[in-house]
Amino acid sequence: MLDVIEEAKREELKAKCREMKVLPPTDIFIGLQVHDKGKLIFDDVQRGHSWTRNYWNAIFAYVSNCSIVDSSFGAGYISCKNPAGAFTYQANTLLIQGLIMAGSANITNGIVVGTGTSAFDVEQYALDALIGSGNSAGKLYYNASAVSSTTYAAKAWTIVGSRIFNNNSGGSIVVAETGLYSAQGWSIYWLFERSVLGAAVTVPDAAQLTVTYTIVDDFSAID
Repeated sequence: MLDVIEEAKREELKAKCREMKVLPPTDIFIGLQVHDKGKLIFDDVQRGHSWTRNYWNAIFAYVSNCSIVDSSFGAGYISCKNPAGAFTYQANTLLIQGLIMAGSANITNGIVVGTGTSAFDVEQYALDALIGSGNSAGKLYYNASAVSSTTYAAKAWTIVGSRIFNNNSGGSIVVAETGLYSAQGWSIYWLFERSVLGAAVTVPDAAQLTVTYTIVDDFSAID
């Protein structure tokens, strides 16, 4: 559920940004639905806040003609870590791909989910406790991402992407975090966004979880 006070503060910030002719921070909305035997039993939208250092470094490297080659990670370094914690190199010339898209059973690209509850930290490069893809205990089956849509309306650009997770594990699974992994080329994967859910979602056995990311950039200050 969206926080009314926070949403009001963000609207005030957007108004100030329009006055200054600069774009406000990107909006991230995370939709969560659980269907059990075809019946909708949970439906919520929460706000995401949490771009990681991987994201900011990758974007800066791409626009500044700077390759990601540092061997240290953190403030003062243009570097990225993959989900295993290893430094991975990416030349600036290759376009960042697949923020939303991912194939069936792929847990290193697109929308991912986990059970971890640790607070967000910008230095994180993996979910706290990623749920693996499969049909055995403790796993959810990751379906291929739905084709994302991009629209321009009311002077805002919006991208929407979703993914369905099937619970064939034999028991309930509690999802407490979501994230976006982005592929750079064919073999490099970075966590770009992680959100700890304000309210965890219980997915019963044989149920389906649908996670939808809606990412909005308000261009009204310049359009």
